[in-house]
Amino acid sequence: MSGPENLYRMLVLLEEPVSGSKPEDEKKVHEFMDELVLPFNVDEIDQLNSWFDKFDEQICIPNEGHIKYEITSDGIIVLILDKDMEPLVSKVRSFVEMHGNREDDDDENGED
Repeated sequence: MSGPENLYRMLVLLEEPVSGSKPEDEKKVHEFMDELVLPFNVDEIDQLNSWFDKFDEQICIPNEGHIKYEITSDGIIVLILDKDMEPLVSKVRSFVEMHGNREDDDDENGED
C-alpha cells in the first residue's frame, strides 16, 4: 500500500488580511503557491516527525509568527505564510528538494 498516491503533500499558501475588514472581524484571503510532495507515506509517522524536526529548526522557528501549518490524517499538510513572507516559499521548496530522499535522514551526518 505504498505508492505515490499515499505520499504526504504540502500545500503552500500565502495569507493576507482583507483590506477594510474590522479588526474584530478580520478576514483573510489565501493564495495557492505550490504543492510539494514529501518523501514518505501517510503511515510513516516516525519519518514525518523526524523530517518536521528539521523543518521546524531551519524554516519555522526562524520565521515564527509568520508561518503556521496543519497536518491532516489523510496526508495533506497545509503550510500558511504571511503574504510579506513570499520569498520564504523558495526556501521551503529548496528544503523539500534537499530533504526529499529517504537516505538523507539516515546519512545526513555521514561522510562520503
